[in-house]
Order: sequence, then structure tokens, then C-alpha cells
Amino acid sequence: MEANFFRFLAAELGSFLLGRRIDKVFGPAPGVWTLKIQNTGEPLHVLFRPAKSAGHLFLSPVKPVNPPNATAMAMWFRKRLRNRKILNWYMDWPSLRLALELTPRSEPACGSFLIINARTGMEIIDELPPEFSSQPEWPAIEDVLDEPEIWRSYPHISPPLRRQLTSLSPEDAHQLYFKVASGTAETFYLTKRNDDWLPPLAWQSGKEAECFDSALDAANAYGQRTLFPLLEMEEEKPAQTLLKRERKKVRRNLNRLNEEEVRLQKLADEKIKAEAMQAELYRFKDQEGLEEVTVYHPAHGEMLIALNPHLTPTENMEKYFKLAAKADRGFPHIRRRRKELEDQLTRLEQGTLPDNVQVADSKPQPDGPPPLPKRYKGLAVTLFRSTDGFTIIRGKNKKANHDMLSRAASPFDYWFHLADGPSSHIILKRDHPEHDVPESTMVEAAILCGLKSFRKDDGKADIMYALVKDVRKVKGFAHGQVAVDKKLGTLRVDLDPSLEKKLT
Repeated sequence: MEANFFRFLAAELGSFLLGRRIDKVFGPAPGVWTLKIQNTGEPLHVLFRPAKSAGHLFLSPVKPVNPPNATAMAMWFRKRLRNRKILNWYMDWPSLRLALELTPRSEPACGSFLIINARTGMEIIDELPPEFSSQPEWPAIEDVLDEPEIWRSYPHISPPLRRQLTSLSPEDAHQLYFKVASGTAETFYLTKRNDDWLPPLAWQSGKEAECFDSALDAANAYGQRTLFPLLEMEEEKPAQTLLKRERKKVRRNLNRLNEEEVRLQKLADEKIKAEAMQAELYRFKDQEGLEEVTVYHPAHGEMLIALNPHLTPTENMEKYFKLAAKADRGFPHIRRRRKELEDQLTRLEQGTLPDNVQVADSKPQPDGPPPLPKRYKGLAVTLFRSTDGFTIIRGKNKKANHDMLSRAASPFDYWFHLADGPSSHIILKRDHPEHDVPESTMVEAAILCGLKSFRKDDGKADIMYALVKDVRKVKGFAHGQVAVDKKLGTLRVDLDPSLEKKLT
């Protein structure tokens, strides 16, 4: 996490948590923490995952799925933090540390401060170091621009900040440096590189970026889009994780191929300059030291062409022809490689790993549909893939319907059920709480639900849907019976029996 963004995030988060109580601590995955915070209305959680550069710290109404048994470290923190109120907060933002002062606790004996270190993790200490909240010095911007290693002496002059400053005009660089140093940034940004979301910043570092009015909002958007998919991958079978990684790698290579094609096209366009010079070379071929010439191309009209004054006009023309020839040689390789990557991506989307990628300790799989991910083992369910690529899970019996909610679903997934009677339960998987689902996939999930209900022969059915977090198994209810606290809507769909075969 970038230090200057953490400065704004820690201030907003500390102010928001002031006076609230930590209700419970969970450890959904190694190195990931969930602090359940006292709140009126919807649930509230602090989600925290330390990392050197791309850590997570944000608020979420949804908590990640936890393992069946809490880890020893989760229990250790739970005993020491549960029901303690947050009295004050302090930050050492250049070192990415936020300290929460808590009400005293003597049993078990534990410190007064919870330290959230965005690089290393959580700890509880008795006292803060005297220099914890001291403000750092800001060197002259000229020193920042001239010294690539300045972050070693001034950790808040992070490499991302220095890269941004060096890319700006002197006036814009001074304005940004003053805004960051004075802590007056009012807008925060999320950008993408290829298919990956980059950690949020207090300035815009790309041409296209999402803007947020608060650091908390930017951290929430980044966390929901990146942490929840990461946790989902932790629970999946190694083969599924490898498939996701391979698909991501192929898409990244396709993006690079597009960039290379653009570069080659620029080289190919040099042929126009060469042709224009060739047509009028007789006018200036014996001149020396020319830096540019004006020539006329039959198809592109008059053009001004830059020349290398150390080369003769003829040598300049030959150079442009050679660059164009290089592009002509490269285009067939681009087309061949693109076809290879697109074919590979198609196979990966169908669940087939490349021959050179092996799953550790895996046994040969029999022919037929791909095996269920590890978390679904023992569940009598059928897996479908929607036309938009979403995973849809359907229970085969009452016990499966009962167990799916806790074993195959995340709180932000969608749950489908016939609106007016018994049916199979359907889970539509999402990557994160903000993940938009196309209407076509919603309709397909509803149809799959209706096809395994008492309405299957009626031609049409009304299917209700809700978030999994709003669907509860109630003690004393029969298997498959649930209480729905909040319904999102109802879909009337035409029941097409052929859809089951199309989506398996």
C-alpha cells in the first residue's frame, strides 16, 4: 500500500472506528484478518491483509467465509480483543501503521494498543513509541526528482509518488507535491494494468481511472474486487487455481501482443516516408547534413520527413524501407501467435490445462465432466457454466440444498428458488460483492432452478432470488427449508429443457 494513500485511509478509518467496539476476530485465510465491529443496522467488518505493496485494509458489510475451526492465532486475538472499545487512534503513516487504543483488559493480561501494520500484520502492545505520531520531513522537490533512491531516507517519498512527479510538467509536479505533503488530497484513484487492479493512490497515475471522494471508498472498491477472489482461489482445488492463473497469463500475453502489433504498424507506416523520398530523391540525394525534407506522396500528399543529418538522404530512405520490412516480417508471427493464444484461451475456458502445466500430487482424471472443487466434495450438486462464464451450482436433493449455503456459497453470491413452491436451490457464484452479473446469466440461473421444480412442465415459472447472506437455515426446519430475510426480486422465465445440456 502506498504510504501517502495510507495516510488518508488511516485517518478516515480511525475516525470512523472511534467509540465502536470490536465484537469478534476471525482468520478466514493465512495472513488475513476480519474484525467484526459493533454497528447498528447491517453488519460491519474491518478486513485486513498485510503485504509489502498490495495489502488490503477496508470496511465491508460482508465477511469472508471462515474455516470450520478457528486457527490458534485467531483464538489468541479473539480472547484479547473481544468486546474492547476503541478509545482513540494514532498513526505512523510513513511506516504504514495505525494504532487503536482500547479499553483496559486484565484477563487475559494484554496491552492497550492494537497495531495494524499494513506490511507485517497485527500486534498488541502496552505503549506506543514516543515518535509514533511524529510528522516526517519533506525534502525539496528538486531533490526528489534528482535522487531515484530517495525513498530509503524518506519512506513517504514512495517510488509510485516519485514516478508520478517525474512524469509531470514542473508546474504540475509542484502542485501535486504540495497537495500530498500538506495532506489535502480530495480525490482518490483506482486504475488497471491489463486485467489487474492496482492499489489505490492519492493521485491519478493512468489515463483511465475510477475516482472516489474518500480513501475509504477507494480502499473498499479495491479490496472487494481483489481480496474476495483471492480468498475464493484459496479454497478451490489446485487445478482450478491453475486454470485461473493460466487464463490470466494468456490474456496478459494477448494484451502484450496487441501492443507489439501497434508498434509494428508504426514501423510499417515508415514505408510511406520511404516511398515519398524515393519519388523525389533526385532533388536532394547529393546534399549533406539535412535534418528534414518536404516531399510529396501520390496517395498521402505533402509531408515533412525528419532525417538523421549524419546519414545521406539515400541512407535515410533505406533506413525507412528497412524498418517497414521489419514490420512486414513481424506481422505473420503476430497472426500465428494470436491464433495460438486464442486457441489456448478457448481450451482453458473449457477447463483443459496445457500439457506442460501439471497439478502437484494429482492423479489422472477419468473422462467426463471436470471434478468438483474441493469445497464441494461430498455435495450432491451439478455445476453449470453460464454463457457469460459464471459458475452456477444446483442441488440434487434436500440435503445438498441444505448444505450448499454453508459449503458452496459466499455471502455475496446469489441464491435462487421457485417463488411459489418446492424446487432445487441454485447458487450463482460471484467473485466479489461488487461483481455485476449480466441479465442473461441471471435468467439462465432462474431457468435451471425452474427446471428442477414442480413447475418444470408448465413452460413458465416465477423464480425469486436473494443474496446468500440474507438466506438463513433455521434450527428445527427440515433440510432444504430456509428463511429469507430480504428478497432482491423475482424473474418470470421460459423453461427451456435444452439449457441444461448447453451449460454443462
